[in-house]
Amino acid sequence: MNMAEALARNAQRFPEKLAIVDGRRKLSHRDFHLRSNRLGNYLLGQGVGKGDRVALSCGNRAEHLEFIFALAKIGAISIPFDYGWSVQEYDAMIEFFEPSAFLIEERGDTRNVWELVQDRLAAKRILAVDAVSATRTTLYEQAIASSPSDDPPVNIDGKDPFIVMITSGTTGFPKGCVIDHETYALRSLNNAISKGLNDRERGLLALPLHFNAGRGSAMSLLYLGGTLFLLDKFADDTFVDILEREQITYTILVPALCQRLLRHPNLASLDKSSLSYVGITGGHLTPTLAQAITEKLSPHVYEAYASTDCGQIAILKPADRAAHSDTVGQTIWAVLIKILDDDCQEVPAGELGEICLRSPMAIQGYYRNPEATEEFFRGGWCHTGDIGFLDNEGYMHVTGRKKNMIKSGGISIYPEEIEEVLSVYPGLADVAVIACRHPEWGESVKALVVPKAGTTLDPDGIIRFCKERLANYKAPKSVEVVASLPRTGLGKIDRGKLAQGR
Repeated sequence: MNMAEALARNAQRFPEKLAIVDGRRKLSHRDFHLRSNRLGNYLLGQGVGKGDRVALSCGNRAEHLEFIFALAKIGAISIPFDYGWSVQEYDAMIEFFEPSAFLIEERGDTRNVWELVQDRLAAKRILAVDAVSATRTTLYEQAIASSPSDDPPVNIDGKDPFIVMITSGTTGFPKGCVIDHETYALRSLNNAISKGLNDRERGLLALPLHFNAGRGSAMSLLYLGGTLFLLDKFADDTFVDILEREQITYTILVPALCQRLLRHPNLASLDKSSLSYVGITGGHLTPTLAQAITEKLSPHVYEAYASTDCGQIAILKPADRAAHSDTVGQTIWAVLIKILDDDCQEVPAGELGEICLRSPMAIQGYYRNPEATEEFFRGGWCHTGDIGFLDNEGYMHVTGRKKNMIKSGGISIYPEEIEEVLSVYPGLADVAVIACRHPEWGESVKALVVPKAGTTLDPDGIIRFCKERLANYKAPKSVEVVASLPRTGLGKIDRGKLAQGR
């Protein structure tokens, strides 16, 4: 079982059916299959082959996905880069991964890195998308046009590495999660098993493809034979227009995008009857936001608890939301959970510990990082780094990240719990809770708060609000009003940048 075969199957089953629509082009499943064949054959002709690592820096467009599947067909390993990285970050990642070839889109985010890429690779191994000013490269469409559409003559085994998924790196140098064809195919099939997706899906995606949540959803829809509509950037007007006009059945959002959609003036009047799956990733919906999305967008809201390293772990389904909204749902069919203490001993039901698991969808390890690989698989279990517990009904509760934990006077405090409480504080637009050094307690709790436009926040009032809803030791000892908070591309608080700035 490998990812490459999916395109041939789809081209055979429904050749004329649309596979990808991205605002620039429309590709049928047959076109998508043949173009990726041509691209794979071009790369073989340039000496790129099985086991080689190949980088790509490209937005949400057909070429991004064509390239990944082309590499899959020749046994090369994709390494998607974040096009928003600085030159220094590109330099470090090229040095670390040593790619044999590079796909790069000319866009505002990448203009400063062309020279760096050209210095490292030969022109025939740099494929340029939408290149106007770049020299010493090969135009993407020329590479496709110059090569045959036959299946590349390479045997791919399910255990061959498929892709290296780069983590966000908010707590240090990013890790490269290595996953093979068979495991990634199983992740794609899991969307059919756990979410009921099939080849009739019409998916609308605006999350960046260089992040696992966006890429995983896109790859799964294509693997299953669905149709994918891509937005390079989220724009609420465009999103709701496509949603209604194309009778979209599937989309995936982060909480911040949910907030933006709810502000759209025409949302209530749109025909959203086709929308049978709204996936939520990148954070837990507050009760207020969940209710609004369920009432105004779709009642079919699913929250996934997943990670790049482990794949999907649990899912909160619409039927469970009323009674279990404080959980991330029940674990999926493939996952076995243990809650372990710091000594890797299982704790009783209902007690906090690290969420550890066994799953056939977990990665094989971290690229060139045996220490991190050993730590991840310590004791024969995948260590998520999340703190939580299973309740008596088998629902998973996640209280925070082990690395984010604040240790105050010997007591463990999780910032996410306090942030959840403050998410409903009147006049507050955003919040992050961090640790501050304290001469007596070691660390103390501090809240960074962003006011809504036209409002003023009272730090003492915020502290009192927390004390009424939390144990006193969890309440912030200080509150700082700030203009904004750094966030990752998926809308999560960027705690690495917060730590650097404090």
